[in-house]
Amino acid sequence: MIDIPYVLIMELRHLRYFVRVAEDLHFARAAKHLGISQPPLSQQIRALEDELQVRLLDRTSRSVALTPAGKLFLDAARATLRQAEHAMAVARGAARGELGELAIGFNASAPFIPEIARAIAEFRRLYPDVKLVLREASGRAQVEDIDDRLLDIGFMRSRARPVLPRDLIAQPFLRERLFVGVPPDHRLAAQDTVDLLDLTGEPMVFYSTERSLFTGELMALMRERGVEPNVAQVVSDVSTLFGLTAAGIGVMVLAESLCNLQSAALAYRPLTDVTMMLWLVHHVSDLTLPCRHFLQVLTRPAGAMEA
Repeated sequence: MIDIPYVLIMELRHLRYFVRVAEDLHFARAAKHLGISQPPLSQQIRALEDELQVRLLDRTSRSVALTPAGKLFLDAARATLRQAEHAMAVARGAARGELGELAIGFNASAPFIPEIARAIAEFRRLYPDVKLVLREASGRAQVEDIDDRLLDIGFMRSRARPVLPRDLIAQPFLRERLFVGVPPDHRLAAQDTVDLLDLTGEPMVFYSTERSLFTGELMALMRERGVEPNVAQVVSDVSTLFGLTAAGIGVMVLAESLCNLQSAALAYRPLTDVTMMLWLVHHVSDLTLPCRHFLQVLTRPAGAMEA
Protein backbone atom coordinates (compact mmCIF):
# COMPACT_ATOMS: atom_id res chain seq x y z
CA MET A 1 0.00 0.00 0.00
CA ILE A 2 1.31 3.46 -0.89
CA ASP A 3 2.22 5.79 1.96
CA ILE A 4 0.21 8.91 1.05
CA PRO A 5 1.99 11.30 3.48
CA TYR A 6 5.25 10.35 1.79
CA VAL A 7 3.71 10.94 -1.63
CA LEU A 8 2.77 14.48 -0.58
CA ILE A 9 6.43 15.49 -0.25
CA MET A 10 7.15 14.66 -3.90
CA GLU A 11 7.87 17.66 -6.12
CA LEU A 12 4.72 18.80 -7.88
CA ARG A 13 6.65 18.75 -11.14
CA HIS A 14 7.24 15.01 -10.78
CA LEU A 15 3.55 14.41 -10.06
CA ARG A 16 2.46 16.43 -13.10
CA TYR A 17 4.88 14.52 -15.31
CA PHE A 18 3.64 11.17 -14.01
CA VAL A 19 -0.06 12.08 -14.40
CA ARG A 20 0.53 13.23 -17.97
CA VAL A 21 2.31 9.98 -18.89
CA ALA A 22 -0.35 7.91 -17.10
CA GLU A 23 -3.10 9.67 -19.06
CA ASP A 24 -1.38 9.46 -22.44
CA LEU A 25 0.31 6.07 -21.88
CA HIS A 26 2.86 7.30 -24.39
CA PHE A 27 6.10 9.08 -23.49
CA ALA A 28 6.47 11.01 -26.74
CA ARG A 29 2.91 12.37 -26.62
CA ALA A 30 3.22 13.21 -22.93
CA ALA A 31 6.51 15.03 -23.55
CA LYS A 32 4.88 17.05 -26.33
CA HIS A 33 1.95 18.01 -24.06
CA LEU A 34 4.38 19.02 -21.32
CA GLY A 35 6.61 21.02 -23.65
CA ILE A 36 9.76 19.07 -22.89
CA SER A 37 11.79 16.46 -24.74
CA GLN A 38 11.25 12.76 -24.15
CA PRO A 39 14.60 11.78 -22.54
CA PRO A 40 14.29 14.22 -19.56
CA LEU A 41 10.71 13.07 -19.05
CA SER A 42 11.77 9.43 -18.90
CA GLN A 43 14.55 10.35 -16.47
CA GLN A 44 12.16 12.21 -14.17
CA ILE A 45 9.68 9.31 -14.09
CA ARG A 46 12.48 6.87 -13.32
CA ALA A 47 13.77 9.20 -10.58
CA LEU A 48 10.28 9.27 -9.08
CA GLU A 49 10.08 5.47 -9.11
CA ASP A 50 13.55 5.23 -7.55
CA GLU A 51 12.58 7.64 -4.77
CA LEU A 52 9.35 5.74 -4.07
CA GLN A 53 11.08 2.40 -4.56
CA VAL A 54 7.98 1.37 -6.48
CA ARG A 55 7.55 0.58 -10.17
CA LEU A 56 4.68 2.71 -11.46
CA LEU A 57 4.81 1.94 -15.19
CA ASP A 58 5.43 -1.17 -17.27
CA ARG A 59 7.35 -0.13 -20.39
CA THR A 60 8.01 -2.05 -23.55
CA SER A 61 9.25 -0.83 -26.89
CA ARG A 62 5.62 -0.64 -28.08
CA SER A 63 3.52 0.21 -25.04
CA VAL A 64 3.29 1.82 -21.64
CA ALA A 65 0.92 0.54 -18.94
CA LEU A 66 0.25 1.37 -15.32
CA THR A 67 1.21 -1.17 -12.71
CA PRO A 68 -1.32 -1.87 -9.90
CA ALA A 69 0.75 0.44 -7.69
CA GLY A 70 0.79 3.02 -10.48
CA LYS A 71 -3.01 3.03 -10.71
CA LEU A 72 -3.32 3.73 -6.99
CA PHE A 73 -0.56 6.33 -7.13
CA LEU A 74 -2.32 8.09 -10.02
CA ASP A 75 -5.39 8.73 -7.86
CA ALA A 76 -3.21 10.05 -5.04
CA ALA A 77 -1.16 12.21 -7.42
CA ARG A 78 -4.29 13.77 -8.95
CA ALA A 79 -5.70 14.52 -5.49
CA THR A 80 -2.41 16.08 -4.41
CA LEU A 81 -2.28 18.28 -7.51
CA ARG A 82 -5.86 19.42 -6.93
CA GLN A 83 -5.02 20.29 -3.33
CA ALA A 84 -1.90 22.15 -4.42
CA GLU A 85 -3.83 24.10 -7.05
CA HIS A 86 -6.47 24.99 -4.46
CA ALA A 87 -3.79 26.12 -2.01
CA MET A 88 -2.19 28.31 -4.67
CA ALA A 89 -5.57 29.79 -5.60
CA VAL A 90 -6.26 30.56 -1.94
CA ALA A 91 -2.87 32.26 -1.54
CA ARG A 92 -3.32 34.34 -4.69
CA GLY A 93 -6.89 35.26 -3.76
CA ALA A 94 -5.81 36.30 -0.27
CA ALA A 95 -2.97 38.38 -1.72
CA ARG A 96 -5.51 40.21 -3.90
CA GLY A 97 -7.92 40.72 -0.99
CA GLU A 98 -10.49 38.43 -2.59
CA LEU A 99 -10.59 36.04 0.39
CA GLY A 100 -10.68 36.49 4.12
CA GLU A 101 -13.13 38.30 6.38
CA LEU A 102 -14.47 41.81 6.77
CA ALA A 103 -16.16 42.72 10.08
CA ILE A 104 -18.24 45.90 10.16
CA GLY A 105 -19.85 47.46 13.22
CA PHE A 106 -23.11 49.40 12.90
CA ASN A 107 -25.23 51.75 14.87
CA ALA A 108 -28.98 51.15 14.59
CA SER A 109 -29.58 53.44 11.62
CA ALA A 110 -26.53 52.68 9.45
CA PRO A 111 -28.15 49.82 7.43
CA PHE A 112 -30.92 52.23 6.35
CA ILE A 113 -28.48 54.74 4.86
CA PRO A 114 -28.56 54.24 1.06
CA GLU A 115 -24.84 54.90 0.61
CA ILE A 116 -23.93 52.17 3.12
CA ALA A 117 -26.49 49.66 1.87
CA ARG A 118 -25.30 50.24 -1.71
CA ALA A 119 -21.64 49.80 -0.72
CA ILE A 120 -22.34 46.51 1.08
CA ALA A 121 -24.26 45.14 -1.92
CA GLU A 122 -21.50 46.22 -4.31
CA PHE A 123 -18.76 44.77 -2.10
CA ARG A 124 -20.55 41.42 -1.96
CA ARG A 125 -20.85 41.45 -5.74
CA LEU A 126 -17.17 42.28 -6.29
CA TYR A 127 -15.76 40.05 -3.52
CA PRO A 128 -18.19 37.15 -3.05
CA ASP A 129 -15.61 34.95 -1.32
CA VAL A 130 -14.88 37.43 1.47
CA LYS A 131 -16.87 36.53 4.58
CA LEU A 132 -18.86 39.62 5.55
CA VAL A 133 -19.61 39.93 9.28
CA LEU A 134 -22.12 42.68 10.14
CA ARG A 135 -22.66 43.38 13.83
CA GLU A 136 -24.78 45.98 15.57
CA ALA A 137 -22.93 47.44 18.53
CA SER A 138 -22.84 50.60 20.58
CA GLY A 139 -20.30 53.24 19.71
CA ARG A 140 -18.18 52.44 22.76
CA ALA A 141 -18.21 48.73 22.01
CA GLN A 142 -17.28 49.43 18.39
CA VAL A 143 -14.26 51.49 19.40
CA GLU A 144 -13.03 48.73 21.73
CA ASP A 145 -13.56 46.02 19.12
CA ILE A 146 -11.88 48.01 16.34
CA ASP A 147 -8.95 48.75 18.63
CA ASP A 148 -8.69 45.01 19.40
CA ARG A 149 -9.12 44.23 15.67
CA LEU A 150 -12.30 42.27 16.27
CA LEU A 151 -13.95 44.75 13.90
CA ASP A 152 -12.35 46.31 10.83
CA ILE A 153 -14.70 49.27 10.42
CA GLY A 154 -17.34 50.99 12.53
CA PHE A 155 -20.08 53.54 11.94
CA MET A 156 -21.05 55.78 14.86
CA ARG A 157 -23.03 58.94 15.22
CA SER A 158 -22.03 61.99 17.28
CA ARG A 159 -21.91 65.77 16.95
CA ALA A 160 -18.16 66.03 17.55
CA ARG A 161 -15.35 63.80 16.36
CA PRO A 162 -15.24 60.78 18.70
CA VAL A 163 -12.35 60.53 21.14
CA LEU A 164 -10.41 57.47 20.02
CA PRO A 165 -7.24 55.52 20.82
CA ARG A 166 -4.29 56.96 18.93
CA ASP A 167 -4.19 54.08 16.42
CA LEU A 168 -7.77 54.77 15.26
CA ILE A 169 -9.16 57.48 13.03
CA ALA A 170 -12.70 58.87 12.64
CA GLN A 171 -13.59 60.27 9.24
CA PRO A 172 -16.76 62.29 8.65
CA PHE A 173 -18.99 60.20 6.40
CA LEU A 174 -22.46 61.72 6.35
CA ARG A 175 -24.23 64.60 8.10
CA GLU A 176 -27.91 63.93 8.66
CA ARG A 177 -30.81 66.02 9.90
CA LEU A 178 -32.71 64.86 12.95
CA PHE A 179 -36.45 64.27 12.91
CA VAL A 180 -39.18 63.93 15.50
CA GLY A 181 -41.41 60.86 15.22
CA VAL A 182 -44.96 61.17 16.57
CA PRO A 183 -48.38 59.59 16.04
CA PRO A 184 -50.26 61.34 13.19
CA ASP A 185 -52.78 62.90 15.62
CA HIS A 186 -50.08 64.37 17.87
CA ARG A 187 -49.92 68.17 18.11
CA LEU A 188 -46.38 68.24 16.65
CA ALA A 189 -47.57 66.39 13.52
CA ALA A 190 -49.47 69.55 12.54
CA GLN A 191 -46.20 71.52 12.32
CA ASP A 192 -43.93 71.64 9.26
CA THR A 193 -40.85 71.71 11.49
CA VAL A 194 -40.18 71.19 15.18
CA ASP A 195 -37.89 73.18 17.44
CA LEU A 196 -36.17 71.49 20.37
CA LEU A 197 -38.04 73.93 22.65
CA ASP A 198 -41.27 72.34 21.39
CA LEU A 199 -40.22 69.19 23.26
CA THR A 200 -40.30 70.93 26.63
CA GLY A 201 -42.21 68.67 29.03
CA GLU A 202 -43.03 66.23 26.21
CA PRO A 203 -42.79 62.53 27.25
CA MET A 204 -40.08 60.90 25.14
CA VAL A 205 -38.94 57.39 24.27
CA PHE A 206 -35.15 57.06 24.09
CA TYR A 207 -32.82 54.40 22.77
CA SER A 208 -30.58 53.09 25.55
CA THR A 209 -27.47 55.18 26.23
CA GLU A 210 -25.60 51.90 26.76
CA ARG A 211 -26.26 50.98 23.14
CA SER A 212 -26.06 54.40 21.49
CA LEU A 213 -23.81 57.46 21.69
CA PHE A 214 -26.63 59.24 19.86
CA THR A 215 -28.95 59.28 22.90
CA GLY A 216 -26.37 60.83 25.22
CA GLU A 217 -25.52 63.46 22.61
CA LEU A 218 -29.20 64.21 22.01
CA MET A 219 -29.89 64.68 25.72
CA ALA A 220 -26.85 66.95 26.04
CA LEU A 221 -28.03 68.99 23.06
CA MET A 222 -31.53 69.35 24.54
CA ARG A 223 -30.10 70.61 27.82
CA GLU A 224 -27.88 73.08 25.95
CA ARG A 225 -31.04 74.47 24.36
CA GLY A 226 -32.75 74.70 27.76
CA VAL A 227 -34.91 71.56 27.48
CA GLU A 228 -34.73 68.91 30.19
CA PRO A 229 -35.49 65.48 28.60
CA ASN A 230 -38.71 63.96 29.95
CA VAL A 231 -37.87 60.25 29.79
CA ALA A 232 -41.03 58.17 29.47
CA GLN A 233 -39.29 54.94 28.44
CA VAL A 234 -35.81 53.66 27.57
CA VAL A 235 -35.58 50.81 25.07
CA SER A 236 -32.78 48.65 23.66
CA ASP A 237 -34.37 47.73 20.34
CA VAL A 238 -35.27 49.97 17.40
CA SER A 239 -38.54 48.17 16.71
CA THR A 240 -39.60 48.79 20.32
CA LEU A 241 -38.66 52.45 19.95
CA PHE A 242 -40.99 52.77 16.97
CA GLY A 243 -43.71 50.64 18.51
CA LEU A 244 -43.92 52.61 21.77
CA THR A 245 -43.89 55.91 19.90
CA ALA A 246 -46.74 54.74 17.67
CA ALA A 247 -48.63 53.66 20.81
CA GLY A 248 -48.41 57.19 22.19
CA ILE A 249 -46.03 56.44 25.07
CA GLY A 250 -43.81 59.32 23.99
CA VAL A 251 -42.23 61.05 21.01
CA MET A 252 -38.87 60.01 19.63
CA VAL A 253 -35.98 61.78 17.93
CA LEU A 254 -34.27 59.88 15.14
CA ALA A 255 -31.77 60.32 12.32
CA GLU A 256 -33.20 61.06 8.88
CA SER A 257 -32.15 57.64 7.54
CA LEU A 258 -34.48 55.88 9.97
CA CYS A 259 -37.40 57.78 8.47
CA ASN A 260 -37.10 55.22 5.67
CA LEU A 261 -39.00 52.94 8.05
CA GLN A 262 -42.38 54.25 6.94
CA SER A 263 -45.46 53.53 9.03
CA ALA A 264 -49.04 54.74 8.84
CA ALA A 265 -48.89 54.97 12.64
CA LEU A 266 -46.10 57.55 12.62
CA ALA A 267 -45.44 61.00 11.22
CA TYR A 268 -41.96 62.50 10.89
CA ARG A 269 -41.14 66.20 11.18
CA PRO A 270 -37.64 67.70 10.85
CA LEU A 271 -36.01 69.37 13.82
CA THR A 272 -34.98 72.95 13.12
CA ASP A 273 -31.21 73.48 12.75
CA VAL A 274 -30.25 70.15 14.32
CA THR A 275 -27.90 67.72 12.57
CA MET A 276 -25.52 64.99 13.61
CA MET A 277 -22.50 63.45 11.90
CA LEU A 278 -22.06 59.79 11.08
CA TRP A 279 -18.39 58.90 11.50
CA LEU A 280 -16.45 56.12 9.79
CA VAL A 281 -13.94 54.64 12.23
CA HIS A 282 -11.03 52.31 11.45
CA HIS A 283 -7.33 51.82 12.11
CA VAL A 284 -4.94 54.45 10.81
CA SER A 285 -2.68 51.83 9.24
CA ASP A 286 -2.24 48.08 8.69
CA LEU A 287 -5.73 47.70 7.22
CA THR A 288 -6.55 44.32 5.73
CA LEU A 289 -7.01 44.20 1.97
CA PRO A 290 -10.76 43.44 2.28
CA CYS A 291 -11.04 46.50 4.53
CA ARG A 292 -9.20 48.68 2.00
CA HIS A 293 -11.42 47.40 -0.78
CA PHE A 294 -14.58 48.16 1.18
CA LEU A 295 -13.40 51.70 1.91
CA GLN A 296 -12.77 52.19 -1.81
CA VAL A 297 -16.26 50.94 -2.65
CA LEU A 298 -17.82 53.04 0.12
CA THR A 299 -16.25 56.27 -1.09
CA ARG A 300 -16.88 55.58 -4.78
CA PRO A 301 -19.69 57.66 -6.34
CA ALA A 302 -22.95 55.73 -6.83
CA GLY A 303 -22.75 56.11 -10.61
CA ALA A 304 -19.27 54.62 -10.66
CA MET A 305 -20.55 51.61 -8.69
CA GLU A 306 -23.23 50.88 -11.21
CA ALA A 307 -20.97 51.33 -14.23
